[in-house]
Amino acid sequence: MALFLNEHDVEQLLDLKSCMGPLEQAIREQGKKIATNKPRQILQTPKAGLSVLPGAVPGLGSLGYKTYTVAPDGVRFWLLLFKEDGELHCLMEAEHIGLIRTGAASGIATKYMSREDSKVVGILGTGYQSPTQLEAVCSVRKIEKVLAYSRTREKLLEFCTGMTKRLGIPVEPADSVETVVRNSDILNTVTSSPEPVVNGAWLKEGTHVNLVGAMKKSSREIDTLTIQRSDFIAVDDWVQSHDESGEFIKATQEGYLGWHRIQELSDIVASEGSRRPSAASISLFKSHGIGLWDIAAASVVYERAKERGLGVDLPITQEAKPLRRGHSDLVRQWAK
Repeated sequence: MALFLNEHDVEQLLDLKSCMGPLEQAIREQGKKIATNKPRQILQTPKAGLSVLPGAVPGLGSLGYKTYTVAPDGVRFWLLLFKEDGELHCLMEAEHIGLIRTGAASGIATKYMSREDSKVVGILGTGYQSPTQLEAVCSVRKIEKVLAYSRTREKLLEFCTGMTKRLGIPVEPADSVETVVRNSDILNTVTSSPEPVVNGAWLKEGTHVNLVGAMKKSSREIDTLTIQRSDFIAVDDWVQSHDESGEFIKATQEGYLGWHRIQELSDIVASEGSRRPSAASISLFKSHGIGLWDIAAASVVYERAKERGLGVDLPITQEAKPLRRGHSDLVRQWAK
């Protein structure tokens, strides 16, 4: 029988700590051409959109896809997880999975791309995704201080208070984006701004940047100068970035970037020799969010659910059938 897990179940079963290891394993397998990711597929009607993100992680024995709909009344997230016996093992609501795996991926990118002596993290935007982004980055580096900025002062102060308690290090409000950028060793941008919020001239040498907010080819969180100054650039899926990375698309069109300069994070994780060119290098990771990550996270959720007895068994007992070849049984019946 397949197991059904609702959002409350998933929230109990998945946190950053439990997700980081399996996600890193999946990314490494992707780099070794063992695991498979397919770029986001999007279908549109006049009123709604459907996105599908497939992935397979043999090392975790799992494959499947996350899908979500965007309609006038909001967004709905679902994930179907299959094991390698071909059976549907789990259907789960998947909003929390997206939150955790996105934060964990930024943490892994920071682990492999940033300077090991990074001490100060800056974060632009204090919305839904920001807490897990910050927590993940702080889990892989010995961070001493965080600088945060948001356009809404009240939300900024609340974020700083809450995250200071959560992380056990000072999370301080900054008075401008420029202040955050100029003083950060690691910078996370989690904004919905259609125009660049980061001026490349503000970045100091040796900074690592995680771009998380802009998901449309018409949106950019950084300007072209930031890309020009970056000599260590990675994405989660190279093909998907051609359709979704507004920053790279514009820089390429203007002749300031060649796609050959962009690596996949999986290649960096899988190759022990692929690291920062120098301590002074500016590194850049563009996160789009991919199905491979969702399947890795969902595998954790499913195994923990089985251990703890959570979820509801669905009456799905479809048996495997041999592939049908040759003449149709229905035609034989009709011929009689």
